[in-house]
Amino acid sequence: MANALIIDIPFPSIDSVELFVNKFRYSVAQVAAQAQAKRPDCKVYVVTGGMWNADGSACPLLKADGEWISPKPWSSYGYAWDSGPDIMLTLDRDAKDNFWSTTCLIGPNGPIEKPSYDKKGQGGKRGRAGIGTKQGYLRLYASQDGTADARTPEALRDDMAADGCTSFVMGDGGGSAQCWFDGQTIKGDGRKCHNYIIVYVKKESADTPPDKEDNPVSKPVVCLDPGHGPGCANGSLDGSYKECEFTWDLYTRLRPLLEAQGITVVGTREQKIDYPSLSARASVSNRAGADLFVSLHSNAAGSSARGFVAFTSAPPETAARNKLAAAIINRVHAAGVVLWGSGLAHEMYTVLASTTAPAVLLEYGFHTNAQDLALLKDAAYRDKLARATCAGICDYLGLEVKEPDQESGQPNEPDGWAKEEWSKAVAAGIFDGTRPRDGLTRQEAAVVLDRLGLLPEKGA
Repeated sequence: MANALIIDIPFPSIDSVELFVNKFRYSVAQVAAQAQAKRPDCKVYVVTGGMWNADGSACPLLKADGEWISPKPWSSYGYAWDSGPDIMLTLDRDAKDNFWSTTCLIGPNGPIEKPSYDKKGQGGKRGRAGIGTKQGYLRLYASQDGTADARTPEALRDDMAADGCTSFVMGDGGGSAQCWFDGQTIKGDGRKCHNYIIVYVKKESADTPPDKEDNPVSKPVVCLDPGHGPGCANGSLDGSYKECEFTWDLYTRLRPLLEAQGITVVGTREQKIDYPSLSARASVSNRAGADLFVSLHSNAAGSSARGFVAFTSAPPETAARNKLAAAIINRVHAAGVVLWGSGLAHEMYTVLASTTAPAVLLEYGFHTNAQDLALLKDAAYRDKLARATCAGICDYLGLEVKEPDQESGQPNEPDGWAKEEWSKAVAAGIFDGTRPRDGLTRQEAAVVLDRLGLLPEKGA
């Protein structure tokens, strides 16, 4: 189970936002189930709202569907909205039908140096819930109390600001910090809270691969995560193999293969010495608007366990993340790689739970097994793993896998959007039919211009 979940929802995909005054009746899972039953056409995201007093009344500013639940006399920044996509940070609590405010951490002028909160009731390092905005996105956040992802209000402010939030309001904390993000959950201590914020998201593309036009201005984007990094101790007992070395090496083999297929690749780290946090890796993918996220690893267990396995966050098989995993598993197995079990397993790893794109974590073998270890250390085997992974990603994206030209290493076929023009150019003798993806040198450009009849005759 994840200890923190961050979801960035594009504003155009938001159908509506509801401020649900629960009054301690239902658990977060029950609230989500009721919301889903009410709106089966939407995906449902639920996060704890504000705090309450000892007598059960709401203690921050709280207004739902035009009715004031807690009309306090003071003024503070909070989120106001009518339907949801119009949500905005404001001091004007009467501007819209809904208004929610607890503790503003990032206001119109940036991070608040000394956020105003009750030190006894809200201070210390706790699980936290909250909502915020980024450029074009509504952010929902929750972390589990009593874990390494628990935060002080100031630390949460700094995390959100560093990740590009232009506003952020902290909700309730401690055991009340809970969420249900389309099946991914932070449970807190299981208590039933006073109010929740429910976001209904249109189902158009969240669970299915996006339509892939073979178009030069619409390349698919893949976020590649070379897992771990310097300082990671994972490796063989004899010291001859380090997982961080393997993942970086595989990344450097896989990335150019994907790019040669016309795929835009975004890396979670661009240098071997980088070591970003798990949530930072997920944020790289989310900010890039990646079509899918692939994390590269090797596994560890007893000496008998061996083989390749792909992890996703959860069933069902029809979910996009599991279709992606199946496409890669099929290619890897076809390449002669041993599978661990069925080759598919589920675990709520942070990088899988916090990415908005379909996400897989690939364990290419067990470095605690002698047979797998020998293979993982072999350069030719790593090449095979990279090629199979590339082919599986292409299968998922609906791209034809183009075999590379032996001389250039680039696919010897043009992209679909250029096939007709390429054929005409070859038929006209402008090009010789090879290396369709290579750049032109100056001397080659001169030959092309001459074949087009655009250069004057000598002496003319």
